[in-house]
Amino acid sequence: MGVAISLIGMAACSSDVNQEERAMTTAQKYYEQLVAGNYEGFVEGTINSQDSLPAGYKEQLVLNAKMYVERMQNEHQGIRSVKAMRAQVDTLKAHNSDEIEAITARAFVALSFADSTKEEILVPMVLKNDVWYLR
Repeated sequence: MGVAISLIGMAACSSDVNQEERAMTTAQKYYEQLVAGNYEGFVEGTINSQDSLPAGYKEQLVLNAKMYVERMQNEHQGIRSVKAMRAQVDTLKAHNSDEIEAITARAFVALSFADSTKEEILVPMVLKNDVWYLR
């Protein structure tokens, strides 16, 4: 939980940083936590964890994160590094209104594997209370 809180603090700081940069950097930090084995911290970074989730469902999300890392270990000898590449931010407006309903982003993160392969993944993000979360 402490790591997730520090990520939230990092995501909310500095109004000089644009939203694309914030979303991209936050996505990278969440995935770095996943690679480091902090599965609970990774799950805490999802927007779903900010609502009340049944304990069993949250445990399943943590187990899924762990299984993903284990699969990458088996298929690619593990994830060597995570690097944020770019992000695209979208503003969703309420129907027939200029009022902003939601701010979302598509962050692109490159995973480098120990077997020398690379993969770029799309990380959906959402801004809530000035904090970027994984969707």
